[in-house]
Amino acid sequence: MPLNTVQHYLKGVLDNVALPLDLGTLEAFIQPPNPNLDNAAGVYIWGSRGDEQRMTVPRAKPGDLSTGGEKGLTHSVDAWIIWLGPAVHPLQDVLFPAVVDTIMAVLRNTPILDGTQYCPDPVTGQLSQLLNIGERMSWEYAPVRAVADQRFLRYDARLTIEIEEIIQA
Repeated sequence: MPLNTVQHYLKGVLDNVALPLDLGTLEAFIQPPNPNLDNAAGVYIWGSRGDEQRMTVPRAKPGDLSTGGEKGLTHSVDAWIIWLGPAVHPLQDVLFPAVVDTIMAVLRNTPILDGTQYCPDPVTGQLSQLLNIGERMSWEYAPVRAVADQRFLRYDARLTIEIEEIIQA
């Protein structure tokens, strides 16, 4: 289940990241908490799109992945950033871009799991190699919004992170 592997790996990388300018720490989620009170910095990881193709033969025998060749998967994972920032702050114009930049910096410097390091799927235990984490990313911001508690403004952005994965199949 490669999607689980990638989402849980990114959650582990981004959970509890220290934000700049004493803005606290980031919480990473796959499934949002219920109820979601939007009272903390959060990044919601969702594997939105992907592509899979055979790299080497043979095809694995049913129930025995160790007999198979390699398949390459390209994941486009969306990381939705939701942050409530102060409505008044001397550095207000730089706070949210600094949050986004911090998350991107962590992803740029995430170790790549090469041929000697493998990441296990949390459900099946299948091992995979995760490559090129943070090598290709895109982002977009939404306009800032006011919330009922006028001490805060809500900021939203989406990072799309491309990750390559190699599995036996």
